[in-house]
Amino acid sequence: MALSVASPSTNSTPLRKWKYEVFLSFRGADTRFGFTDHLYNGLKNKGIVTFRDKEGLERGELISEELFKAIEESLCAIVILSQNYASSTWCLKELKKILESKNNLGQHVLPIFYGVEPSDVKRQKGSFAEAFKIHERRFKDDKQQVQNWRGALTQVADLAGLSSINCYETELIENIAETVCAKLLRRLSFSFDGLVGIGSKVAEMKSLLEMGLEDDVCFVGIWGMGGVGKTTLASVVYEGIRDEFETSCFIANVREVSEKYGLAHLQKELLSPLIEIKNEYEGREKIRHFLSHMKVLIVLDDVSDKRQLDNLVGKHEWFGKGSRVIVTTRDKHLLTPKRLFKNYDIEMLSSDESLKLLCVNAFHNDQPEDGFLDISKGICNLCGGLPLALEVMGSFLCERSVFEWQDALNRMEQNVGDGDVILKTLQISYDGLRKGDRAIFLDIACFFNNMEENMLRTFLKDRGLNSILGLNMLLEKSLVSYNKTRIRMHDMLVQLGKTMVLDESYDDAGKRSRLWSQKDIDKVMGENEGGKEIQGIVFTSPKPYQADWDENCFAEMKGLRLLVLQNVHLLHGLRSLPSALKVLVWEGYAMNALPHIAQSNELVSLMLPCSKLSQLWNNTQVLGKLRVMDLRHSKDLTTTPEFDRIPNLESLILEGCVSLDQVHESFGNHKKLVKVDFTGCKNLMTLPSKLWMNSLETLILTGCIKLENLPEFDENMQSHQCFT
Repeated sequence: MALSVASPSTNSTPLRKWKYEVFLSFRGADTRFGFTDHLYNGLKNKGIVTFRDKEGLERGELISEELFKAIEESLCAIVILSQNYASSTWCLKELKKILESKNNLGQHVLPIFYGVEPSDVKRQKGSFAEAFKIHERRFKDDKQQVQNWRGALTQVADLAGLSSINCYETELIENIAETVCAKLLRRLSFSFDGLVGIGSKVAEMKSLLEMGLEDDVCFVGIWGMGGVGKTTLASVVYEGIRDEFETSCFIANVREVSEKYGLAHLQKELLSPLIEIKNEYEGREKIRHFLSHMKVLIVLDDVSDKRQLDNLVGKHEWFGKGSRVIVTTRDKHLLTPKRLFKNYDIEMLSSDESLKLLCVNAFHNDQPEDGFLDISKGICNLCGGLPLALEVMGSFLCERSVFEWQDALNRMEQNVGDGDVILKTLQISYDGLRKGDRAIFLDIACFFNNMEENMLRTFLKDRGLNSILGLNMLLEKSLVSYNKTRIRMHDMLVQLGKTMVLDESYDDAGKRSRLWSQKDIDKVMGENEGGKEIQGIVFTSPKPYQADWDENCFAEMKGLRLLVLQNVHLLHGLRSLPSALKVLVWEGYAMNALPHIAQSNELVSLMLPCSKLSQLWNNTQVLGKLRVMDLRHSKDLTTTPEFDRIPNLESLILEGCVSLDQVHESFGNHKKLVKVDFTGCKNLMTLPSKLWMNSLETLILTGCIKLENLPEFDENMQSHQCFT
């Protein structure tokens, strides 16, 4: 996700950028040097940016425009209703403005009944009655204003608030801070339902970030073991404060992405897809150049190496005043020196929080049902306060009987002292999945973590798996989650999935169901050790990789259904592809034709972008089940295949195939094609004179500058769209 510079909303109500999180309204004579001062410092210590009128000089009757502006720029207002609050017209005007902001801007309002009863405020009794006797005499010519003030007090008294009566001041201030934290979390643009213990952690993080200090740049590191909630905490804080910055960026999975694609890829993601970055050094210089005068918020999630920090966020001087950088990591040594980083060591959940989180996921309530309390406590104890384990176990045990709960507890107890207890605990949920759902779990863990949902569903469907039911099951079991448009699996669950595959054959990678490690793939392919057990292979290289693989490396892979390669160049060529293959993705394929695939093939999706193909095959090839063919930017491609040999093709993407000059005549009679894209095929001269393609919806011919004539469309083709 590239940095997105704030811009006006297209909606009628613009997105507000709050300057303050809390505005304090109080009667100075009553509480300025006591309760209000203690509350202000309590909120400040929680990291809550708070406005209070420092001077308190209620000169004249007019409230300054600056004070009204401060009210409008505050997300929450705390109104401290004390004995003499109503005697001040200043306070009453403030209150009226606060309630207007509540109605018009969505501001949260929290009344504090300090030494007064809510009913006295609502009905203007006691000291409030005495104050209004004076106002009615003083403003006898403006009775409407007095009535408006009465209405404001009645309205604020009806809101849920807190009372100082029978409550220690320190306890009251703590309750106010927790209530404000909860209200601040509700501003987020996505749901955090089910999070337990997050409020205090967010407050502590915001205290470290010191949001009120506009001249300083601040780096904060979140450290803790896997599954403890580092990413969740960083996400909540990020979404809660991002509106206060000129630009912001959350980069997830830094470790995984940098290993696969290199640091230059992440540098480009940080800046913009439009800024060319050739190497890490150039990326460092451009980050420093473009961001040094901007107030930015950056989150780097799952950092594992000092080079990642050095090349992405470097030093404080790289960023403009008021910038904040948040880093999550399992390696505390990366968060040094202390002059650069403030550290936040995220703690495990307490026993009460653990029980609540388990119950939220298992019972959709924060307390266990009758008969489940002792078993629930036992499971919580073995989960060790780790949120991920509690969520997964709770989701797994949802709507199960007490006997099944006891069985799960027994299994967990048996795992104590047997390797990684947490992974064994997570495996209980995996073991409860159906066979097809396990396959989807393993595919995501080994290949497709953090993939766009639509693309993932397509891959799984083309591979012959039920993507809709399967993904829904994994979501229900908390084994995957939505991250906006992507499906994400926690790295501990990824570790579990990969461990399950490694355990299939510890010593012989050629007998495992999935291969993703370059070392394992090179050995299996180079020594031709691949067996029928292999179902999927995924290997992506950020740079061209010269692979010393045997030309018959796929010969014995009778069960291979998924092959995804990027920038892999075969030194010895390739003799054949397996007939069971359903999905073939090979970006940068470096040979001029594909090898033969057996006639009984199962191929559904063929994607070879940026290839060196001049033609698809050197011989006749029938692909009866093929639905998708994507050869975009294959600049040497001159011809298309015979379309009557791919009768079920639905999508044909030939964008940027600049050498393509002809399309096989059978194209015009194809009965299943829905989308055809010839964008940028600048040497394409002719298409069939008439198209008898009733299924065709989209035909894109943009940039086909040598095309002599548009084809004639059959009269039954009602829904096609032609872009020229």
